Amino acid sequence: MLPEEGVNAVRVVVGLLVRGEYEELETLTEARRLTAAQIAAAVERHGRDLISPPEAAFREVEAVEVPREAPDERAFHVAFPLWTAQDGLSDLTLGLTVAEVMEGVWTVELDGVHAG
Repeated sequence: MLPEEGVNAVRVVVGLLVRGEYEELETLTEARRLTAAQIAAAVERHGRDLISPPEAAFREVEAVEVPREAPDERAFHVAFPLWTAQDGLSDLTLGLTVAEVMEGVWTVELDGVHAG
């Protein structure tokens, strides 16, 4: 189960993605895996317009805990379903890793936007 702070991190990332604020996403994630240009290209490749998901989607975040090197860190892989103007709930998924690196401090890494 993803703690509420981790869900809030997912909420922030999805909001930035939906608004097309790719530079802010790059800054937030420190471009660990994807740059702003790569994020934009991933969204554009699918040719759909992202919209904000209903609040209920954030109450149903599915997360899988992943091992970390530091014993006091927690990390979770999240596959969050995206919503589009064309489809509503779409077949697009945002893959990300959220990690609590110290108590109350969370980081985010984007894994990509995937179809299917």
